[in-house]
Amino acid sequence: MRKHRNLIILLVMAALVVVSLYYIIPPSEKTRLGLDLQGGLEVVYTAKTADGKQPTRAQLDQTVGILDRRVNGLGVTESQIQTQGADEISIALPGVTDADQALTVIGKTAQLEFFKDDAKSRPVGPVESKEAALEELSRQGASDAEIEQLRAEGTSDGHSLVVSPADQANDIPEQWFVYTRPPAMTGEAIKSARASFDQAGAPNVVMDFTADGSARFQEITRELYRQGLLKSEPQTFAIVLDNVMESDPMIDYTDPALRDGISGGAEISGGGMTVQESKDLAFVLNTGALPVKLETSYEQQVSATLGRDSLDQALVAGLAGLGLVLIFLLLYYRFLGLVADLAMIVYGILLWGLFNVIPVTMTLPGIAGLILTIGVAADANVVIFERIKEEVSQGKTVRSAVNSGYALGFKTILDANVLTLLTALVLFIFATSQPKGFAVTLMLGVIVSMFTAVLFTRAILGVLAGFAFFNRPSLMGVKPSHIQQAKAERARAARGAGRRSAGATPEPAIEAAGGDGAGAARPTTPRRKSTSKRKKRR
Repeated sequence: MRKHRNLIILLVMAALVVVSLYYIIPPSEKTRLGLDLQGGLEVVYTAKTADGKQPTRAQLDQTVGILDRRVNGLGVTESQIQTQGADEISIALPGVTDADQALTVIGKTAQLEFFKDDAKSRPVGPVESKEAALEELSRQGASDAEIEQLRAEGTSDGHSLVVSPADQANDIPEQWFVYTRPPAMTGEAIKSARASFDQAGAPNVVMDFTADGSARFQEITRELYRQGLLKSEPQTFAIVLDNVMESDPMIDYTDPALRDGISGGAEISGGGMTVQESKDLAFVLNTGALPVKLETSYEQQVSATLGRDSLDQALVAGLAGLGLVLIFLLLYYRFLGLVADLAMIVYGILLWGLFNVIPVTMTLPGIAGLILTIGVAADANVVIFERIKEEVSQGKTVRSAVNSGYALGFKTILDANVLTLLTALVLFIFATSQPKGFAVTLMLGVIVSMFTAVLFTRAILGVLAGFAFFNRPSLMGVKPSHIQQAKAERARAARGAGRRSAGATPEPAIEAAGGDGAGAARPTTPRRKSTSKRKKRR
């Protein structure tokens, strides 16, 4: 049963190695490098409030936090986001190739709003152009100042100017609308958003509402259903993101299932949305709205601060260290060293693949953490192998020595690695970006090293213990003289214990004292016999 379990573990490990190699090859494309090793893109934004004023420090800090979530959502780590002066934010993105997409997603204000499409909520539209919409609103009594504000910013205190992009697939031209503020709902009602596909297989975005948002959305759709019954025509409502109509879903009044409205969630679809656009939209909705508007001041490519030479030197150092460790293990532990070398290679493949799956952006501190984990992985094997050698030297079989060696060594490995993980965790929480990279690689390396040393190495030794050749102590690096010496020491210890037991001084006898002793007890010793003849009395 145990042999079958070990074989299953080895098969699982082999599958993990294959998956890891898939995420590694080719390494030049699937391994992310940081700003210090390959450079990237730097963008500087000027932040302004809705009324064009300078933002407060709290608004800048909130914006930096949201941008950090958006940058990490793009799969980029080790990014540098910081404020400059009183109203500027600098973002450095390592390894970004599609600058336009990154800038579009990062810079979105993500103001999501829901508007009803009745006459009161939509006084203008649809019309064919922006100017036609503004002229119609002016004829309805809007002031010149509000018209100019809508023309420049798209939003005023009383209205929003909204555009519906052209849909080439369905031959629908660009259309413009004016909606009355405030909207029926805002993006604060959204709990989460995810990219998906509709029943026709077209990309869309599915939104889940909060408890209050769900109740409000159900109320709106119930009202639209009743209006449709009264007017005998379907009613719609607009989902608007940053003054762009993303969707205009219809409430079918002929469907009795909609009598009480729609609860639970909604979706944004249509408009020829691509898969990438649906992912970007869901991503922006999840990260929240920016408290300020961002205007791009400038963007530039950032060159690597350390360059290719530093990367090559770090890789050479890592490979040289790994090679020396493999040679030492092989020479000192013989066949056990060969098993440990195989475990170290598996460890390296799994760790590298895990870095690419997450993904972890490698910087020079991150590579230093990676090199340090080589020693951690070797240490786990050394602790267990030393225990196994001690057990074999005591005359135990290899199978028994493997089991007892792992049982005795696991606690030591666990204690040491837990302390290392706690130290790295503290460093990750309180340090800045680059030391965080060191802490991340160190934590992942410790976890993977325990995984390979405890599961993989033990499974191999468990399988090999079933073969006769593996039961030779010499394969464990233990010479026959070591076993004989251990036996001799045990024999000497046993003889010494026996002599100490036989040569123990007997306790004195106790007898009752007579006469004036009045029954008191006193120790007595046997009388010595004389060796000389008694002299005769004359």
